[in-house]
Amino acid sequence: MIGALAAKLEALIQEHYASRGGKVPGTAAIAKDIRERTGLRISTGTLHRLRTGQSEVPTGPRLQALVAFFGRPAAFFLDREASNDDMDLAVALRDKGVRAIALRSADLSEKSRQAILDMIDRAREIEQIDPPPAQHLDSPDDHG
Repeated sequence: MIGALAAKLEALIQEHYASRGGKVPGTAAIAKDIRERTGLRISTGTLHRLRTGQSEVPTGPRLQALVAFFGRPAAFFLDREASNDDMDLAVALRDKGVRAIALRSADLSEKSRQAILDMIDRAREIEQIDPPPAQHLDSPDDHG
């Protein structure tokens, strides 16, 4: 049975390479991509052990390399319970503008929040941005 980290890592790898229109390369090529893009060391053997669940805890520079390469907070790789949706939210909330929108809309009515969501969806459509990755997030009335 594959471990929680291995499953998350494999999903990130699939997503990363699929978004670039290519097929997923082997572990050695992925480790090389990580080293080249981040300047941080991760060996093919370490990446293989993480991908196959033989190791569940990336540490030090290896953790930093995964964080930098995949753009996820360290907690994503360390917390067995953290979901992709949780981490997408954590990454989005790093942006000051996203935080401002979220905080300013917190006390609005459900109707007003839905109007804001509709405006955001329309803006994404105009800018030809794909729908956000978490289309199945709870509707505003589930948070109110």
